[in-house]
Amino acid sequence: MTSTSVVPPPALADLTERLGKELGRPERDLLAPGNAWNLSQTLQHCAQTIRYSVTGYPRLKPVLFRSTVGALAKRVFLHRGAMKHALGAEIDGAPPLDAGLPVTEAAASLMDAVTLFSRHTEPHALHPAYGRCTHDEFARLHAMHLVEHLPGLADA
Repeated sequence: MTSTSVVPPPALADLTERLGKELGRPERDLLAPGNAWNLSQTLQHCAQTIRYSVTGYPRLKPVLFRSTVGALAKRVFLHRGAMKHALGAEIDGAPPLDAGLPVTEAAASLMDAVTLFSRHTEPHALHPAYGRCTHDEFARLHAMHLVEHLPGLADA
């Protein structure tokens, strides 16, 4: 029987540290091909989802979805160590992403969200699709989410 080794994504804190060092690179070197947003919008989106895992997401999918399809997707992503989702999918109920926000401000917001998340010791808010996640699961899922949107960070 053949065993495939799953390479976990870099840690969330490592990715944001890399981001600080890589902001001068061209956007195309950081963003996933086919990304629907510019770098600032992508960073805003990632900051929103990390922050919402602490403060609560604006809208949740129905309980049946979270307990079936969402729970299965979470298990698959965590097992694979990578996720695949629509790169232009905004967080339902979140404020619109500002295409004109300077990248440095969007990056600072992302780093603030990671700090908020890292210091959080209480149970996390329900994820809109996956439902209940532990801190470790959220940390891994957030890292995978960043790598999917910004594969250039994983390659840095």
